[in-house]
Amino acid sequence: MKKTHQYGVMLVLVGATLWGSSSNSLEYLMTYQHFSWDTVLAIRMVVTAAVFLLISGLRGEKLLEPVKKDFLRLLRFTVLGLYTMQVPFTIAIHYSNAATGTVLQYLMPVILLGYYLILERRRPRRREAVAAFLAIVGTFLIATKGEGAALAISREALFWGILSAFGMAFYTAFAADLLHRYPTFLIIGWGSLGNALLLMALNHPTLEGTLWTAGTLAAFGIIIVLGTLIAYTVYLESTKYIPASETGALAAFEPLSAYAVSILFMGNRVGFVEMAGALCIMVMVWMLSKKA
Repeated sequence: MKKTHQYGVMLVLVGATLWGSSSNSLEYLMTYQHFSWDTVLAIRMVVTAAVFLLISGLRGEKLLEPVKKDFLRLLRFTVLGLYTMQVPFTIAIHYSNAATGTVLQYLMPVILLGYYLILERRRPRRREAVAAFLAIVGTFLIATKGEGAALAISREALFWGILSAFGMAFYTAFAADLLHRYPTFLIIGWGSLGNALLLMALNHPTLEGTLWTAGTLAAFGIIIVLGTLIAYTVYLESTKYIPASETGALAAFEPLSAYAVSILFMGNRVGFVEMAGALCIMVMVWMLSKKA
């Protein structure tokens, strides 16, 4: 049982690390390559859906089974989870930057823990309360370098960032139920297809004015292969092995990995405040990887 729990923790950390590397690519495409937020997401979701459903078909899985038997659960996961997480997060980056969007989205551990506390009608354990607090503080320190100016953002960024935190909480909570019934690739495939259709119907993404260079292809490669295909798989798979409340809080490792990528490839320097934020997150990871 202990090894199973540790395996789940490892999956979350891998997924969070890969997500961290893709958030910088999102900002790069919107800032330098003139992609709109909905165009980036539409391309990401269409490719993800095609690849995952193709793999599921080649494995001999019953492609239409979740649609026929659990349509409402799948719809809830797609709309309240995937769409409500991805769209607001990307819009928050559009109105601010990747760091600020990540800070706001990682209010999620508090939302998710609060949901389970209400559901289970209990008070938070000391470990849960401290871990959630450390996740928020660590994320804030890394993304803002301890300067409050980064939070002096537009109302649009604040609104969409907080909404993305709720979306990520729903995404984590709703995933476990479906993944106990169906293969991971099948659920991600249908969810991504549904998300792409919603984007096309509601937002009408277009390629007009976008720049296609080697940098564009590299950024999409990071977003789709690492930050989507692999990251979503291991993250959702982890919900089979550890509680969703732990999955959500452990995913706060993402800001640390995002900052590490910026150091390695963008030449940013590490200061005392950032190191303190990294320490907060690593202590939180250690706390939640221990059995209750």
